[in-house]
Amino acid sequence: MKTNKFLFSIFTSFLISIVFISCEVEESTIPAEQIVKDADLNSNETTGKSSLRRENVYRYYSGGSQTMHTYKTRSGNGIGIGSSEGISFSTPVTTNVNSVNSNEFNVLFFMLHPQRKDFVIGSGVGEFLDLKGKGWRDVSGRNYVLIHKKPGNGRKKLHRFYGVANSDHIYTKNYAEGINAGYRYEGVTGWVY
Repeated sequence: MKTNKFLFSIFTSFLISIVFISCEVEESTIPAEQIVKDADLNSNETTGKSSLRRENVYRYYSGGSQTMHTYKTRSGNGIGIGSSEGISFSTPVTTNVNSVNSNEFNVLFFMLHPQRKDFVIGSGVGEFLDLKGKGWRDVSGRNYVLIHKKPGNGRKKLHRFYGVANSDHIYTKNYAEGINAGYRYEGVTGWVY
């Protein structure tokens, strides 16, 4: 248990330093009709020390020879390249990671391939360090996007798929969407709304 908390604190410290170092942010606009007001989280999802809010995560698509899906929160975590496909999922976001219950949540990172060929959302320190070492850019932003570790309160699995033909990851609550697109299933990233 102490090892998990230690690794979690190292990971969050590393993310904080990366966020301060990274100044390049790409902006894209979301049509007003697609912006949905943030919903308050259930009271059992807060620790009392931190202000968690649920935010929508939007999915973007850029087609052509380098097909890619990217993801961005309303508050600017992640990056939106291409046209918006609307809301992909909703999940908690906070500005204070120190008061997050690490038994309930993982902190997500958002990584962009150096040649803009792929985009990854993940929560594992090993994967983050591996991608960073390969030149991927951390576009996680100034807030901490969280993902539930377990089901409950209407949460659904966030499935992760990989398109081998075009080197593209897709994240969806709809398992059939990834399978029907011909993508390879990589597992569950966590639980979202």
